This record gives sequence, C-alpha cells and structure tokens, in this order.
Amino acid sequence: MTEPLLRFHSVFVTGGSGFVGRYLLDALRDRLPVGARLVAPGRDGKASVDLRDGVAVRAAIAEVQPDLIFHLAAQSSVGQSAGAAAETWVTNVVGTLNVAQAIASEVPEAMVAFASSSEVYGDAFNCGPADEETVPRPKSVYARTKRAAEEVLVDTLASSNRLRIFRPTNHSGPGQNTRFALPAFAQQIAAIESGRLPPVIKVGSLTAERDFLDVRDVVDAYCDTLAQPGDERVVTLNIASGQVVPISRLLEGLMALTEMQVVVEQDPTRMRPSDVPRAAIDAGRIRSRIGWQASRLLDDMIADVLNDFRDQECEQTAGQFRS
Repeated sequence: MTEPLLRFHSVFVTGGSGFVGRYLLDALRDRLPVGARLVAPGRDGKASVDLRDGVAVRAAIAEVQPDLIFHLAAQSSVGQSAGAAAETWVTNVVGTLNVAQAIASEVPEAMVAFASSSEVYGDAFNCGPADEETVPRPKSVYARTKRAAEEVLVDTLASSNRLRIFRPTNHSGPGQNTRFALPAFAQQIAAIESGRLPPVIKVGSLTAERDFLDVRDVVDAYCDTLAQPGDERVVTLNIASGQVVPISRLLEGLMALTEMQVVVEQDPTRMRPSDVPRAAIDAGRIRSRIGWQASRLLDDMIADVLNDFRDQECEQTAGQFRS
C-alpha cells in the first residue's frame, strides 16, 4: 500500500542529501497533498544546515514551521564510525539534541520521525530474534550513538510532540555508498565486466547472517506508518523482512548475473570482527499496526544495484571517449 500523507502540510527533512533521503523525498513528493511544503536543506539548491549549530537548526525549524520532521541525518556507516568515534557522537547525538530542542521550542505539536537502526540491539541478537521489547545492547560506536539519540529525543522533545522511532534492518538499493557490502561487491563486478579491474573480487567476512531490505520498502514503511492516525507520544517500530541470509548470499546473487569468471579473495582490510553471527528481527508490531511487509525481492534489489553500477561504468567509458 502507498498511503497518502494528507494530514501534513509542511515537512522538514534532515539528511535529505543522503542515500535514504533521495528515496524518501521522492516518496514524500508523491504522497503529500498538493501545495504542501517540503524542505530538505542541502538538496534541490537549498542551503545546508549544520546540525552541530544549534542556533542555525532552530532558525531553520522556526522558518519552515513543519508539522512533520524526518530526522535522517547521521554518520551511517558502522565501519566508518569505528574510526571516527568523536565525530560520530557529535553528528549523531549532539546534532539530534539540537534538532530536538529546536522542535520542542518552535513546533511543539509536530510529529517527529527518527531513523534509528536495528544495530541498537547488538549483543541481544545472540539471545534470539529481537522485537521492540528487547533491551538494546549496542556494540559499535554507531549503534551506541543511535541508541543515545533515541533517548535524547524521548527526553528533549515537548510532551505534545509525537515521536516515531524506526529501527530498520540493513537496507540497500541503487545509489548506496560502497562502504556497504552489496554496492561494494556490485561495483567490483561492474568494473570487471568493463575491463577496468582484473577478475578478482575483494571481500570481507561472508558468514554473518543478516536481514536485507530494499530501501524503497523501508521508505514505504516510514510513510505508511505516518499516514495512520495515532496519538501515542512515542512508538518504536522494527522494520525487517523476517528472512535472515548470510552476506555470501548477496555475492552469490551478483555472480549469477554475470558471465565473467571471477575469483573471490578475502581482503584483511575489509574484515570487520562481529560477535553477532546472526541478527534476526521480529517486525510483527509494524505488520499488526499497518499491515506493512516487504514487497520487493532480494534478487531484484541485487540486480538493481548491479545494473546501476553497470550504467555508471558505461557513462565513465563514454566520457573517456568524448574527452
């Protein structure tokens, strides 16, 4: 289902220039009522707003007067956050505090949607599937900052603000950065097919089991949830397919789409230790509330990501000929 967001007339999106932001903004343009205002600093020619600057954040919120705020902005890579802990805390927590304070002061009746992460469950995954009542036990800098940002919002927003905390599982699609597994694999295959790389794919660990979603399913879950009436102050929702596969499944899906004979080699620089061999997520709450479930097949998502990188290789080759 693609429910319209008819009750919102002014929407402010942080992180609109990021991977998920691109898809969310497209969905909002389709679902918001005619004449609704959609503001995403840093996108569509709009000046960016530094979330570390509380004065600037408050001024932006005051000017837009949104009745819905999507807070997507974050340092989103688990691997990258490990090497930049202080920066990650400032971006993910101090930035969120500034957003929350601005909302509480300027638009205390607004709805707030926060993109957290299923990574917050951490060690709890080792005890079985995690639902929203599972006590988070985050393991990484990224996960700890996401969990802290959840609490910042709960504590800092006005009592009249309504907050929806989303904890999506791993999600991918065309346009995702190659810091993540599927685009990292797909980029290499596309470059091998074009002759730009030798037929060797460098990989990290392939054994960890995760639940993978198409980013468009995640955005649908966000929007379909917010389209429904609800006066609860805080609602936390997992977003997941319920199907757990090893990371090797992504590589297998890509290899089935190419005629190239490719050798797979483990690269020590890509190895990231994980004490969570299997991350299973119970998304029963969102299904029972709005009937949402993943609608896009894993293999279709894999093909979309690979074809996106193939297109990029073609454009690069064409550019070389033009120059």
